[in-house]
Amino acid sequence: MVAVLTLAVFWPVIDNQFVNWDDDQNFLQNPNFRGLGAANLRWMFTTFHLGHYQPLTWITLGFDYVIWGLNPKGYHLTNLLLHAVNAAVFYFVALRLLGGKVWAASGAALFFALHPLRVESVAWASERRDVLAGLFYLLSALAYLRAHQEGPRRRWLAVSVTAFGAALLSKVITVSLPVVFLALDFYPLRRLRGGWREWLTTEARRVWAEKLPYAALAAAAAWAAFALQKAGVSGFAEHVAARPGLRAGLSLYGVAVYLWKTIVPYPLYQQYVMTAGLSPWDKRILLGAAVAVAITALAVAWRRRFPAAVTVWACYAVSLLPVLSIARVDPQQYVADHHTYLATLGLALLAGAGVGALPARLAGGLGVAVLLALSALTRQQIEVWRDPVSLWTRTLAGSPDSVVAHNNLGEALADQGRYAEAVPHFLRAIQIKPNHAHAHYNLGLAALREGKLAEAAGRFEQAVRVEPAFAAAHNDLANTYAALGRLEAALEHYRTALRLQPGFAEAHYNLGNLLYRQRQFAQAISHYRQALLLNPSHAEAHNNWGVALDALGRAAEAVEHYRQALALDPGNADAHNNLGVDLEAAGKIDEALAHYQEALRLNPSHGDARANLARARSKR
Repeated sequence: MVAVLTLAVFWPVIDNQFVNWDDDQNFLQNPNFRGLGAANLRWMFTTFHLGHYQPLTWITLGFDYVIWGLNPKGYHLTNLLLHAVNAAVFYFVALRLLGGKVWAASGAALFFALHPLRVESVAWASERRDVLAGLFYLLSALAYLRAHQEGPRRRWLAVSVTAFGAALLSKVITVSLPVVFLALDFYPLRRLRGGWREWLTTEARRVWAEKLPYAALAAAAAWAAFALQKAGVSGFAEHVAARPGLRAGLSLYGVAVYLWKTIVPYPLYQQYVMTAGLSPWDKRILLGAAVAVAITALAVAWRRRFPAAVTVWACYAVSLLPVLSIARVDPQQYVADHHTYLATLGLALLAGAGVGALPARLAGGLGVAVLLALSALTRQQIEVWRDPVSLWTRTLAGSPDSVVAHNNLGEALADQGRYAEAVPHFLRAIQIKPNHAHAHYNLGLAALREGKLAEAAGRFEQAVRVEPAFAAAHNDLANTYAALGRLEAALEHYRTALRLQPGFAEAHYNLGNLLYRQRQFAQAISHYRQALLLNPSHAEAHNNWGVALDALGRAAEAVEHYRQALALDPGNADAHNNLGVDLEAAGKIDEALAHYQEALRLNPSHGDARANLARARSKR
């Protein structure tokens, strides 16, 4: 029942698109995950793409690509199925923790599964890591409870440790699970009793020793995550040392905000951005911090009378710790809805226990009312994630100073050809953050489309000045330089783009075009070949490879590439014309005429095809 209701409420998510928030870089621009061959698996187990080590998550995404290609329906369907399975597994966890009370466990599982805070983890294809890590996290917890409630202990602990390792290989945020188990040892398992002195007895030491395999795995994952941030984030040390009071205040405020959003999940936004010049003495921060500290103090004071409260609060706080401002290297965003996926499991248990403690009629009526309200809000939030324009428009309603939202909404509008609406958002992003590389880059693309080459070059130059490792900006700066006749400068930036991103198919293609212009035909062909290895559907690379082969006098080979270009793109007028030229030279006049005529049908202003058609007709 829990799984079916979860599927029913979240079903509209399968019609959602990819969004330009990691989805573009993870899927649309990333050929490495596309398949499960040896090269793909090697990449999955060695990459820290976009700052995450998640090989098991990549494997599931590779399966999606094998089945669905780049159709977003399949990726969303897999996320949804995983979430429904998680809801069912959590039901069994809740059943053990709530004394076998079926309706209490059902209420807890449905409160977790149908809550609108879950939408970001399910509806955002890139957050596959949340739902997959959640599955192994819950399986590890279920095996741990089974080990200590029924046994055999060693066998189920081995299952639990293995599942924990799989969770870490899906998303490192699960690193706090060993501390959660210690909280469960306090209550309800009662393996750690009394005051702290009793936690050091021989019996208690066995409880601590049991956590060593978990701790070893968690320490390795935490060290890797920290090292990755330190190596990959410019100014890491400065950020860690900067404004510790504000970061501590925002962390306590975040604890309160996540609790409030669990109780009152409206409105929800993709980003919650702190305003510029925010002080740790801001009233909102002080109020949130006071709430967090007060609840912590009450939980500790009532630990003997209400041990469930201190267990739930400890699990909640420790699960949030890796994503709070004190630990994150994100100077702007202080909370995100998807961070609640695991942290609020304990709160869902409290909700289920509350339902179970009420008289049956009252519990049934109240439970149905709450779940219907949550389901309605979840459906509404799924619509927010329908497409990039909807997502970022909604985000700006809640965070009007979000640089990311302005830039990404501009990108989404530009992709729809709505440039007049897009440019003001790029300009606003730069107004908020003058050195925002991506906004400068997008303004450069807008100028390039209008033929303003000098303006475009200036924007691209600013983008690579701010972010020297911005491969796409180097590629488009090279395109602009090539159009301006600055070929040597263009050559330098194409090579920089490929040094930064060797798998950049479009940069290989563009560099091939430049080398062709310089009459370096063999080198041009090598880059067309590489572009097609990375993107086999690149019709223009086949066409231009054929042109380079013609320049080398290898017309028979060129014909094959023109045919492959047309197989990929039958509407390519240049390929039809080029194929016609080689067929005419081979004496196949009728076939050549057909391709010239098709080229003119596709592009009536194609001067070369018109002249070639007239010449071929005179030969009949």
